[in-house]
Amino acid sequence: MQTHGNPFVLAGYVSREYFCDRETELTWLKDQFTNDRNMVVYSWRRMGKTSLIHCLAHILEKENQADLIYVDLMSARNMQDTIKAIARAVHNKYGRTSKGISKTLGTLFSRLGMSISFDPLSGIPKATFGLTIPSPTEHSLEALGEFLNARKKKIVLAIDEFQQITRFSETNAEAVFRSWMQSNPNLRFIFSGSQRNLMRSIFSEQNRPFYKSTQILDLRPIPLNVYHDFIKKHFKKASKKIDSTIIEEIYDWSRGQTYTIQLVCNKAFGANQAITPETLQRIYHEIIEQEKPVFYNYMKMLTNIQWDVLRAIGLSEPVSSPHSKDFITAHGLGAQSSVSSALNALVEKELVIQEKDQYFLHDVVLSRWFQQQA
Repeated sequence: MQTHGNPFVLAGYVSREYFCDRETELTWLKDQFTNDRNMVVYSWRRMGKTSLIHCLAHILEKENQADLIYVDLMSARNMQDTIKAIARAVHNKYGRTSKGISKTLGTLFSRLGMSISFDPLSGIPKATFGLTIPSPTEHSLEALGEFLNARKKKIVLAIDEFQQITRFSETNAEAVFRSWMQSNPNLRFIFSGSQRNLMRSIFSEQNRPFYKSTQILDLRPIPLNVYHDFIKKHFKKASKKIDSTIIEEIYDWSRGQTYTIQLVCNKAFGANQAITPETLQRIYHEIIEQEKPVFYNYMKMLTNIQWDVLRAIGLSEPVSSPHSKDFITAHGLGAQSSVSSALNALVEKELVIQEKDQYFLHDVVLSRWFQQQA
């Protein structure tokens, strides 16, 4: 097993040893796979959604049950970008052999209109992921489906940031994907995304193609008691000490957000000193300072009233009545109509999130910066 100098991993999935819990979610995902159901996993950003999918891939492949192919659509702008992303993921999975590209993979790329060139030194063929003569989308998806169905193992196709299809230049992208899923009943699909409102709309609105076609998992924060034991275990294993009260403070400051907890713990573990409240404050300050360029970028992209509303919510979160006269007056926000428009824009951008009629900033560290300045 691969070991890490710091057990609080910040990027990617390493192994179960460094992956905190999610046993309930993994059991749920395996049950959907075993019973031939397609899945949706969504959460707010930085909750560990992608690592969860890679953990599932590790389990399925270790148990020789399936190959999981991970596709990231974050940079996709249309269906041709999507075809290239899926083809690249397929190549990463099956194309890296000492003899170069297999005959079946070469045939697939030809059907997709992709070019195959030869390495001038080794003579090994390699794929070029520009589409020379793009095939029609439906034909390309059909070719991909046939290739994947011909694999010896079952295939799970995990398509991350799936909400991007709502922004594609093609207006029928959802219908095309739904048709492809229906045409390949032996493939299992995981559609995941970090923009919950868009993902909910795609899969829960009655007039949308994907309505009632999948099982949905809304990924929530890992409970404090579970994270507490995970943090304690790794500090103890390294003969380091961290008090339970410090762990609770980290969890609260991070608002249960997986990445932020991992980041604080990574820095605390690497501090090589007793983790006192003063040490923790220095770590918080360091994290906030590192994020300031991002915060200033937010300021540039928002109108003055949007920034003022963002700051007001960050200072007061959770906020249950951002439209109320008391809230508006307390923060000097001006006209109620302007506040309402600004709030709607912030929710649309998912800079502000709504949970059970309460409003928060999506970026936990940004809210802590606002609170630090108050």
